Amino acid sequence: MNVKNVVLRTAQRGASGSYALRGTPFDPATPFHPPRGRYVTVHYGLMLPNLPAPLNFIDVIAVVGQPSIKLWRNDHLVETTASDTANLLIGAGVQFPGQFRGYQVDRDLELAPDSSVVRFGDDFRLEGIYPDFTVTYRNPEFDLDLAVRATDKVAHFAKLRGGLYDHWSLLCQYEGTVTYRGERSDISGLNTLEYARGVDIPLPFTFFTYQIINIDDSTQVLLVEVRGPLGLPVQQAVYVRSLTDHGSTYENDFQFDVHRLEPTVRRTPNGLSMHLATQFSWSVDDEDGNELIEIHGTTNDDYVYGMAGGYVGSYQYTGRFRGEPVAGTGYIEYIGNH
Repeated sequence: MNVKNVVLRTAQRGASGSYALRGTPFDPATPFHPPRGRYVTVHYGLMLPNLPAPLNFIDVIAVVGQPSIKLWRNDHLVETTASDTANLLIGAGVQFPGQFRGYQVDRDLELAPDSSVVRFGDDFRLEGIYPDFTVTYRNPEFDLDLAVRATDKVAHFAKLRGGLYDHWSLLCQYEGTVTYRGERSDISGLNTLEYARGVDIPLPFTFFTYQIINIDDSTQVLLVEVRGPLGLPVQQAVYVRSLTDHGSTYENDFQFDVHRLEPTVRRTPNGLSMHLATQFSWSVDDEDGNELIEIHGTTNDDYVYGMAGGYVGSYQYTGRFRGEPVAGTGYIEYIGNH
């Protein structure tokens, strides 16, 4: 590891306690609540990668209270106050009216103090207590019903000192149905259940990508890259976990390279300009300096707005994981310009 990476890793360890939690089981007492006290923003997420076409993926992105981070904020939805503004995206490889929209918290939402009920009007409902949850979504063109069983395999993306920002992801198994324009499909597999909470601090992030691939029926790999001013890396990590292994976090020789961009720049509803990637590759080494994973991806032209202030979609990938060939449909979140 070169001097630059040593300095970066040292700074990251000083700012966040997430790396020290790698490979540890999920603690059911971990905070899981709607906005309260100094936590003005909360995010709930469920991501289902590697679905058959044309679905490709399904995700739920629910944000309660608009964050101060410009990259993740939707000012155009605010009718009363930022804290009273929520937004919901039901992302998929198919698109339909109303899949991203805003809500007023006091008027439209039901939020149990322990998040055992999270309801957005008549559209969406997340219910349950760890480890069992149900998800329902109703739209004239798209219905979703899921039963989700969480494991104790957790990736802690961020745990900033002083409790400023926490973000974690649980490996889960799901089964259920999705109905698109009257055609019903049974779906099942590995997914994530995610939660984040943050205080009112405008962190100066300029780029964010988060990606998920299911290597097989029991193994899941996550990638996170966050950049700040001048493109300075804030976080670059790959997380591996499985149904039988709590896994670990890998950062050695992390690479995420964009090879082709969309021909036109997208102007987002919240006033940002983004040039989205269509072809890219990423890789990381294990603790011994050997290649852990190398992925080459091409997007499926299904980016949809509503991942906070950015986009979510899917991609076809080929590559290697621990020396063996892999291929499938990955999930991608992309915000900002790399």
